[in-house]
Parts: sequence; C-alpha cells; structure tokens
Amino acid sequence: MKNDILRCTCVDMSVDGLGIAKSGDLVVFVKGMIKGETADVKIIAEKKNYSVGIIYEMIEASPYRVESRCPIAYKCGGCDYRHIDYDHQLRLKKEVLVHTLEGYEVLDIQKEEEPLYYRNKIQIPYRNGKMGFYRRNSNDIVEFPDCLIESKVGNQIIRFLKGSLKREKDAEMIRHIVIKHARETDEVMVAFVVRSFDVDLSRTVFFLTEQFPEIRSILLNLNDRKTNVILGDEIKVLYGRDHIFDIYDGIRVKLSLKSFYQVNHSMMKRLYAQIAEFAGNDPDAKILDLYCGIGTISLYLARHAGHVTGVEIVKEAIDNAKDNAVLNQFDNVDFVLADASKGMDPYLKDKSIVVVDPPRKGISKELIASIRNSNVKKVIYVSCNPATLKRDLDLLKDDFDISEIHPFDMFPYTTHVETVCCLYHQ
Repeated sequence: MKNDILRCTCVDMSVDGLGIAKSGDLVVFVKGMIKGETADVKIIAEKKNYSVGIIYEMIEASPYRVESRCPIAYKCGGCDYRHIDYDHQLRLKKEVLVHTLEGYEVLDIQKEEEPLYYRNKIQIPYRNGKMGFYRRNSNDIVEFPDCLIESKVGNQIIRFLKGSLKREKDAEMIRHIVIKHARETDEVMVAFVVRSFDVDLSRTVFFLTEQFPEIRSILLNLNDRKTNVILGDEIKVLYGRDHIFDIYDGIRVKLSLKSFYQVNHSMMKRLYAQIAEFAGNDPDAKILDLYCGIGTISLYLARHAGHVTGVEIVKEAIDNAKDNAVLNQFDNVDFVLADASKGMDPYLKDKSIVVVDPPRKGISKELIASIRNSNVKKVIYVSCNPATLKRDLDLLKDDFDISEIHPFDMFPYTTHVETVCCLYHQ
C-alpha cells in the first residue's frame, strides 16, 4: 500500500539506473538503491505489476556506495550513478549491456580517465529568474552551484549569468541558454533561446566577453513555438561568429549551434579510433557514413579510404560538414542532404563499408532491408541505445557475422553507454 514502509533487498539494476528491489514477491523500483543493498523503503506509488519507492532508512549499504558530492544529485534528472564508485558503475553498466544484448559478446567498458567536468555542451532552461536543470519527470527547475559533469568554464558562465540576467529587463524573454565549449581550442559559444528577437542583452554580452575571453560566439536563437524542442530555426549573431572551432586527432571542425558533436571529447577520439580499426586502411575502400552529422567520422575515415560519402538530414550539419572538408583539404569526401533512414539504395550500390550512427530509435526497417540487399562487406554500427542495437543486430545476423561489442563510457555517472561493433558480410 502507498506510504507503507517495507524492508527490501536490491537484486538488480534497471536500464535507467533504478534499483530493482524485492520485498517477498513484491517488486519495488527504488531511486538511489544499489544492487546488494538492504533498506527500509517507503512506497510512493503502486502500479499493476510493481511499486515505486524511496529509501527511508538504509539497513545494509553497498561497499561501493560513495558520497555523491553533488547537492542536487537526487533532485535533477542527470546523474543516476552519482552515489556509486566509478569503477563499480562500469561493472553495473556492463551487466545491463550483457543482459540487453543477450546472444552477442560484450567486452569490458573502456573507462574515462577523467570522469568529472567532461561534457562540452550545456542546455539550461530559464524561467522566473531561475536557471538550472529540470527535476526528473517535471518542469520544475533545480538550480545548482556547480555541475560535476559539465565543463568547468560552462559552470563559471552559468554562475555569472545568474547574477547578470537579474539586471536585464528583457531576461524573461529567454527560454533556454546553450553553452558549447570546444575542448582542444578552448573556444566557447553562448546562445540565448528567446521568444522574440526584440530583446536587448547588450549589457550582459559586454560583461560576458570581458569576463570570458574564450567566448568567440554569442547568439540569439528564436523559438516562439509552444514546443519541447529547445532550438528554433532563426539565429542572430550578437557577438563574434555564428560558429566555433574544435580539433580532434588533428582534424579541425566548425561547430554551429545545431551541430551534433559528441559531448565527451576524449572518449570520442577513442571511439573513432575503434571505428577506424574496424574500417581498416584500404585506399580502394568506398565508405558510406549515414547520420554523419557535421562529418566528424567521415573526415576521420577519409585519411585511410578511397572515398567517403556522408548523409545527414539536418541542413546546418551538412553545411558544416562541407566547410569542414574544405577546412581540412579533403578532396575524397562529399556530403549529401538526405534522410538516411530511406532511399539509400543508390548510395549503397558501389560501397564496400557502411557506418551507421543513428539516434536512439536505431535504424529503420527500410534501411536494414537496403543494407541486406547490398554488396557491402562491412557495416560499422555505432549505438547509444543497446535495446535498439539488439533489435537491429537480430535483423541483420542472418547475413552478417557480428564482432564483439566494444562499449565506451562516453557519459560517466549516467546510465548511458556508447557502443560500436562491426558486421562482416557472410
């Protein structure tokens, strides 16, 4: 019953980081509980086949439980594993991967050597003078003094804006603040997502650029729609350029506001090295890079292939990708504005390798059919969602032999893991 206090033992972890606890035959999902722990749990919700609870009193704590160090760890929806020793997080994540990807071999997760302050992008909602992260499953804003996984300079800018925007009469026109920090060049972009371009933030812009010389771009982004989508289509430059630059493994890339770029720079380079190892060094290889974004994988592989074609549906990303090819003087890469989930037969026809790095929903049935009907020798599959990876591998395994799955801890202290594997045509 709701509000009952039950003694529960945590027997497993869910894919979203909740402890799966049992009291007799009752299954209770408990935030912040670790596999192996025993606690008195207060029931806060009852569902048909399970209940939801919170820790009322810890009876036997896990030896892997640590101080979270984050004052909002149990309020914000970000770090599900803040209270767990980092090495143990990796073991728990691998257990989830092995369970989800049953039938496929999963290697140990490559760990992040510096798992704090790694994120190079921050998106912060702003409302009624408050800025912070959304409380889990709500629109309540939870403010924070210092986020332990966001860029240090991003944290500093947020703290500065908390004071500066209180003195701006037009501040309530702001919906979100987006900060991008290019780790290798140290360039920073700040974007204010606003309800109208009729807003004066000149005072804040002046003091921001005085205080933070790393800032190379300050933008207004117009989003006057009633939507959960953060960014709108129109951009106005308030300071500097409409982009910043970063470098990875010697490749210089242009990043716009809408550019997708992996949030963990150091782990991105290790992931890309594994992709390149799968692709091999073949001057005759013709590679198709689907969901290519701003072309980071395409350019990385172009150094060891005959030709690479990147496909992406976001126009701003394709524009960036073309600029990046010119910037790095690659003449064996081209980029196509198209939906990678359909109509790929003509692009697959002469390719020997396909790279897919889809969103969480995985790849479409149409694209899977196109790949199965093609003559490609290898498919390199980069995934941020093990559930859809499993689904797609099951649909491809009759035609391809599947390598070990290589996981990378791209997102320490969260439940998320990036994986890559290679499919070899039989």
